[in-house]
Amino acid sequence: MQTNPTQINDLHRIDLYLHFYGDAIDDQRTEAECEFIIRECQLAPGMDILDLACGHGRHANSLAAKGYPVTGIDLNADFIDLARQHASQKGLSIDFRVDSMLNLEAEDAYDCIILVFNSFGFLDREDGIKLIQRMKSALKSSGKMFLDIKNRDSILKELTGCHVTEKGQDLMIDRLSFDPREGTTTNQRIYIKDGVRYDTPFTMQLYNYSEFSSLMEQHGLNITRSFGSWSGKAFGADSRRIIAVVEKG
Repeated sequence: MQTNPTQINDLHRIDLYLHFYGDAIDDQRTEAECEFIIRECQLAPGMDILDLACGHGRHANSLAAKGYPVTGIDLNADFIDLARQHASQKGLSIDFRVDSMLNLEAEDAYDCIILVFNSFGFLDREDGIKLIQRMKSALKSSGKMFLDIKNRDSILKELTGCHVTEKGQDLMIDRLSFDPREGTTTNQRIYIKDGVRYDTPFTMQLYNYSEFSSLMEQHGLNITRSFGSWSGKAFGADSRRIIAVVEKG
């Protein structure tokens, strides 16, 4: 069973998530990532962009500031509230919505759909296929998807029973296991902040490159560019990520 929406919100509780990850996702990194998306998807000014699982809107706000019409969708209402606050402070007009990405219903609406940082992995295989189909329908005829997922082949090489991240006196404890039949990892994550413990277990579907590529092909989609990192490094056996530009076939 994959992580359900309630678990995702607990996992991404805004004060915990930004406490442990905030330093790593600063403005400089966001700008570099958005420039990478623009360049590799060959986005011209004025093209319509959909940011699925947009979180607190760091990519959506950055892209909107560059003149792109942006829609941002996330299940977490607290993140959307923060995204709207940041947009308002910058004088940006962005269509932020609180909703599941599986509820996407659009036809020929977007030039580019962004789904990054493993969000696709929170869906089981059945829901993953459903989302791919809906994303394809939502793309304009010449539209592109920009997808970023974990690479199973690499993740399994470095899988350890326990990993601890420290932030001052606070801890994020990850305890990982792999199910070879389902192709999933389960993380019995524990946050400890200000002396309070938060248990936020979650399961992620993993794909290797050949499996991911086949999934795209089965639904009339082609990977036209692929990378192993946000730096633009070519995808290889040791790449931790699969970053792909995908187009309709």
